Amino acid sequence: MTFRLSNYIDFNTGQVSTPPMDLVSATPAPWGLDQKIDIFECRVDVWQLGVAVAVLQQIEANQPPAIWSHSAYGMLAISFTYFEMIGKTVNPNSRARGTASADFNHGFCDVYPPHKPADNNLADANVPFVVAIRDRVRNGVYHLAYTKNGLLIHDDQNITDDFTSVTNETDTNYCVKPHSMVRTVLDHFPGFTARLRDPANTNLRAKFETFFDDFHA
Repeated sequence: MTFRLSNYIDFNTGQVSTPPMDLVSATPAPWGLDQKIDIFECRVDVWQLGVAVAVLQQIEANQPPAIWSHSAYGMLAISFTYFEMIGKTVNPNSRARGTASADFNHGFCDVYPPHKPADNNLADANVPFVVAIRDRVRNGVYHLAYTKNGLLIHDDQNITDDFTSVTNETDTNYCVKPHSMVRTVLDHFPGFTARLRDPANTNLRAKFETFFDDFHA
């Protein structure tokens, strides 16, 4: 299965046509909003999504006992930061500090709209499934370098959803399929940057520029 096109990297071959630092050097300051979006897109495509796809390709191309057969945790750690990152823009109330959980909720539900409540209220109490995933993966990997108990990683070809849960008599296990999640995130990103480039999305563009100036400039 081939991967989408990018202006900066061939995801299928792993060849980078425009390294982010080259783009930064070639873009005269001061940067306008369009230039900031370009730089952001290049950094995410090359430094984050490109690496995640490269790991995915190695996982799919190798068999045990190759280390690539044990790389799904690493791939998950690389790609899972995507949700909170875009949440810094899609959460209108995001701040430089203190909103990480809410940012994750917004980013996750932007990628997976079926988990978004009808009233768009993404407070933790309204998205318990998202909170469970956030705690077991995001908090586990970031704080413990390992997912927390109650999280199963799999590549079951009979399961199409990236995130599911299984409940038995005593507890609930949450399941993530990072192999397909990487493809979902990869395909989501061009739509996100297209929204950023649409002049009609005034608030989103303003929020992104604040995010970029605070963290990427």
